[in-house]
This record gives sequence, C-alpha cells and structure tokens, in this order.
Amino acid sequence: MVNAGTSSDKILLAPSTTQSFDFVVFGDHKGGPHDSVIVLGQAVEMTNNLDPDFVMTVGDLVEGYNKPDQWVPQMQEFTGIMNNLQMPWFPVPGNHDVYARPNRPGGNTDLYKQYFGPLYYSFDYKWAHFIVLFSDEAGGYHDPSKQQNISTEQFDWLRRDLAATDAQQIYVFLHHPRWIENYEGCNWPEVHQTFVNDGRETVVFGGHIHQYRFDGKVDNISYYALATTGGGLGRYRQAGAFHHINLVRARPDGYSTVVIPVGSVYGGDFVLGSEVVTMKSLSRGRWLDLDGRASISLEAGEPAQFNVTITNPIDRRMHFTGRLDASEGWKFDRGDFDFGLEPGKSRNLKIQAKAPALTAGLPKLRLLATAHYQLDSGLLQPIEIRQTIPIDVIGAESASAATPDDNGVLSLDGTGAIHVNIPEKLNTYTIECWVKGHEPKGRVGLIAKTESSAYGIFWSPDDREPRWPTGYVGTTKGYLSLTAANAWDWAQWTHLALSFDGERAAFFVNGKLQDEQTTDAKATHNNHPFYIGADTSGRGEATSHFVGMIDEVRISDIARYGESFTPAKVFTRDENTVLLLHFDKTYGPASPDDSGRNHHGWPVGEHRLERVAR
Repeated sequence: MVNAGTSSDKILLAPSTTQSFDFVVFGDHKGGPHDSVIVLGQAVEMTNNLDPDFVMTVGDLVEGYNKPDQWVPQMQEFTGIMNNLQMPWFPVPGNHDVYARPNRPGGNTDLYKQYFGPLYYSFDYKWAHFIVLFSDEAGGYHDPSKQQNISTEQFDWLRRDLAATDAQQIYVFLHHPRWIENYEGCNWPEVHQTFVNDGRETVVFGGHIHQYRFDGKVDNISYYALATTGGGLGRYRQAGAFHHINLVRARPDGYSTVVIPVGSVYGGDFVLGSEVVTMKSLSRGRWLDLDGRASISLEAGEPAQFNVTITNPIDRRMHFTGRLDASEGWKFDRGDFDFGLEPGKSRNLKIQAKAPALTAGLPKLRLLATAHYQLDSGLLQPIEIRQTIPIDVIGAESASAATPDDNGVLSLDGTGAIHVNIPEKLNTYTIECWVKGHEPKGRVGLIAKTESSAYGIFWSPDDREPRWPTGYVGTTKGYLSLTAANAWDWAQWTHLALSFDGERAAFFVNGKLQDEQTTDAKATHNNHPFYIGADTSGRGEATSHFVGMIDEVRISDIARYGESFTPAKVFTRDENTVLLLHFDKTYGPASPDDSGRNHHGWPVGEHRLERVAR
C-alpha cells in the first residue's frame, strides 16, 4: 500500500516492481522533399527527450537509386543527423539504400556495407533478441514470388541465429512488409512458420508502403508496418500516412507500443490492417456510379442530364459529400450534396446541366464525391473520388477528317502539348506518330501517359548521346523498355510505333523492327491524360515537354505491327482505332478526333498548327 498522509475510504496500492526497457523505431526517410531532413531532425530531438535505450529503423535511409558520388553525400547527410541521437541506432537496408541507377550488378550494396554495416545481423539486449533481415537480396520487388524471398543462405543464418539465443522475446526488422497482401507469392509463410516453430513471442516491424498499419497477432507473431519519418507521405493522411516514430516498451512478460506523430500520441493499434483494406476498397470508387454524358458546341446552351448513385458498401453508417467542378459558364439545377447512408443503402441524384459555348480550352466537368470513413479509433478519413463526366463536342466530327493536299502538323516549342482523355483500359494496343524534332537536352515525352503504368514513346532517359527513341510498356512486373537500334536522323520526318499484343512488345522506327520483348505480365492502366508532345505527371499535368513537330497520331486497340512494314503517310480509321488526330484543322480550340470515339485533343500551353508537306 502507499504511505498515506491523510485518512481516506479508498485504499491505494503501490505499483509492483517490474523490469522494462524502451526502444524507438523510425519509419522510411526516402521519397520526400529535401526538407525531409527537418522532419528527421525533429524525430531525433523528440527521441532524445523520450530517452529510449536505443533506436531501430526499417530501411530506405537515403534517396539512393544513384551513383556512388551521389549516394555518399546522402549517406553523410542522414548519418550526420542520426548521430545526434544520445543513444545507439541500428540501420536496416531498404531498396533505396542498395539499388542503383543506372543498374549495376549488386547496386550500392557494397557502399551500404562500407558505411552502414552488415545486410543482416542480430544482437541480444537484456531478455530480448533483435534480428535485422535483408529484404532486397534479389534487387527488385515488382514480382514478389521471384524477388521478395528470403534466400537459402539468409534462411539458414536465421535458423542458426534463433537456435543460438535463449532470449525470452524476438523483435524482427526488415524493409518490405512481406506479410501483407502486396507480397502474395513470396516465401514469408515459411519465415512465419519458423517463428511459430520457435515458439517465443515475436514482434515484426516493416516499412516501405508509407502507410501505418497493425495486422494483428498471428500465432505468436505480431505485425506492424510503419509509415514515414521524413519520407514521401502516403494517401490516408488522417489515418496512418504521416511522419511518426514508434515507442516500444519491452517487459519480460510482453511489450507495448505507441505511435508518436509531432504533438500527439496514438495507441499501437490505432489503424487496423482490416481498416486499411477497407480504405483501399473505398478508394477504388465503386460506391459511386455516374451515368450520362454532356454536350458542348460553338453555341451556348447544349442541355445534358446525368444520374449519380451513391451506395454505402461497408458495415457501418457513412457520410457522403460532393460537388460539381466545372470550367466557367456551366449551369446546373442543383449544387452540393451532403447526406448519410446506412450500410447497404443507396441514394440517386438527377442533375440537369447546360453547357457554355466552346470558345476556350478543354471543357472541364467532373463530380467530386467524398466518403467520410470513421475508424474504430475515432479518426475520420475522407476519401475523395473524382469522376469525369464525358463531354461530346457537337460538330467536331465534321472537321476531323484528314486533308492530305493541305496537310497540317502540330508544332511545339517545349512549353505546350495536346491533352487527350482516353478512358479505354487497353490490354493490347499500338501507339504511333510521325515526328520531326530538335535534339533534346534531357528526357522528353513524344506521345505518352506513363505513370508507373500504361504506355509511351520517349527519348531515352539514359546518358547516351545522341539520345535514342524508346518505347515503354507498363506491366504488372514493371516497364518493358524497348530502344531503337540507331540514333534518330533529326532532319527527317520519322515514323515511330509501339505495339503490344498482351505477350510481345515491339518497337519500330520507319517501319523497321528495332527491339522486341516478351512477358507473362498483364498490361497496367491509369486514369491520367494521354499527352502529345509531353508525358503526364502523377497529378495528371503535362511534363517532359518536346520541341518539334508531330503529325498523324493514332492509338489502336490491337497490335497492328508484328514485323517490319511500310508506314502510311496518312492513317484512316477502322473498327480498332481508338484515337486519330491529323492536325490538319481545329474545331474551336480542339484538335478533332477522327476515330469516331470523340477523344478530341485539347491545347495545354503554347502550340500551333503549321502547313507542312511530308
């Protein structure tokens, strides 16, 4: 009992004496802005105030993917900040720490071992055993079944290491959280079973995904994935995608952990793995259905009606809000919406619209709808879906046909491009164009919508001079990169074509086969614009601009070319044509599409049409 200074009806018992020690875990540091070092410095200062016994990491300590003369200064910057810790800290290798660009055998692994230490190792501290695993032995992670396995050598070391320690608890740290759905097919189940067979309480910490999640205790193993400590922030900013550290208190009979962002403290289970899975599902937007199209012409007042249906797909009541986002001049019979729905219930909204005259650039009309998802912890995560409403341009088809006797071409000065929305998810395709350009000083896009997916034709981004044209095919196992065999003759009009039949990708210059690759991976897609004269950024904006002239841009939903061929000077539409722009004339500000699918091109920045004979 306590030594009471006054009488009372309540008896207080003094706490029992227990042993414990604390350690802190830092999340990913890579992928954020340069001032991420400020976040890291704040984490170091906060950790010093908490005064744990030591600090662990989960990898991606430097930006990496570079050459030694760039890697070493990044390492020095990171370690210079971390060495301000008043306690020991221990590194874990991540992909950014050991991968190199351009690709080299072994990447930056030797640099990591020189400056940070061994790739996998362990140590005992009091009654606990700490294990660091290396999750990038194969130098990749896009194909987990082949690239995210513990090697036989590392597996044998792990078994010997566990057998050699009589510690009461096991703590494991690695970069890739191989137990989550992203890594299906790797041999983590065998690793898990090894810890099950060992029988001791085991706690595993990973990183990489920039999203905090607790995946529960499975058998005798508890799983945590950390977000970031200075790295690029993930999507769910209110629900685990923020800068933080984890404070872990270890006791002989168990452990506890709390998540500590700047200025607040959360319990270690504040975002459940099941809740992350629900948020991912909501982010796909299947709870929102939009039916209908709008129309616009050179005259104002074209009418439209579309229906919006919102359904609550989860097992708890959820709130929904939304608004229409449109370019100037659109008129609607209703404004914003705001309502709640019980599980499984739906609500239908009918919206009437009138269009302005087509006088400026790309007409914008989209619905912004937000599902407000409340977690068990009380946090509220808004998940916004942006649904573009298709707009038919009345009268544009009359101006879409080619006029070979009065040929026009698209002329670009490096500040403009043509923006096209291609809603089709193409699993087989051909993209092609005629082009004549000025030699670029860096990577530029010719016709592309690549953003970790889809397709595009570029100037090769490597260090060769002069630069070769290169085609990219996005697949579930990463990009296929197909490069021309010879440098481009800059003074001549050149035909470029990239075909993919679902298994074989082929790249052609002036009808001659330059490169081909095969794959068993599937094509990937994105919702970003297709740009002519640029590539798309992650925000859907034009980037990597081209300087020169482009003509006869065509996308097809088949692989048109298998072997060498003679390219046509002017293309004609058929049933497989998805986009066909001749650039012979405009309709208002638009470059009219001759495919019959209303995929018109819209100007972004400076461009002009020139009369040029090819």
